[in-house]
Amino acid sequence: MTTTRVQPDTGTTIKPGPRLEAPPERLVTDADLADVAPGTGLNGPFLADLLASAAAHENDGKNLFQALGHMTANPALQAKFKQFREDSVAAVATYEELATRLGAPIRYISPPARMTEAMDAKLLEAFTLGGSADPLVLELKGVEAVLLAATLCVANVSLFEHIAAGLPEGEAKSAFDELLPTLADAGARHLVWAADTQRTMVTSQAGSKLVQSALGVAEDVVGRIKQVLR
Repeated sequence: MTTTRVQPDTGTTIKPGPRLEAPPERLVTDADLADVAPGTGLNGPFLADLLASAAAHENDGKNLFQALGHMTANPALQAKFKQFREDSVAAVATYEELATRLGAPIRYISPPARMTEAMDAKLLEAFTLGGSADPLVLELKGVEAVLLAATLCVANVSLFEHIAAGLPEGEAKSAFDELLPTLADAGARHLVWAADTQRTMVTSQAGSKLVQSALGVAEDVVGRIKQVLR
């Protein structure tokens, strides 16, 4: 079963940092990760950390899409964010399967994963400023948040594809070749949708002489959003 809540009670393990300690029962060291992707010549600890970071970003995406779905009043966007949230949960499962086949731990918080979570949290935190923007701005920034998140998803998959291309035939290469296409497809779909939707929303508003919500009621603004994305 895919674990999307990475906490001590779900079996999380941790690699400490210069200012972070971990209890012995949850401690992971580079020595513990030396046998990740054996026989490939890859740096096992680095690869395990990278996999954990990519999985963390997908897990954070689940939270982002859930928040965006609650924020919007547009049924079309609600449906799209629900689909993207489901895609993110599936991506976490795929990264867990990939890590398992490579001999890397799952539910593992690496230093890069911690930094990824901090960066993603700032993106989500931006929407706590929702009271300073009208609904049209919030809808646009929600789409742009997807654009930013999907860009890193696509970049992560591209890194693993590049790594896999140089591997000898064997279990590690097979695992990458079998699992990466699914991740690549989801990331590309999210990125293309976000870029196209951003363009549609911006060009529609830029070409309209209607004044934004400062001079109109909220219902009119929501209706215009729906019209843009129809």
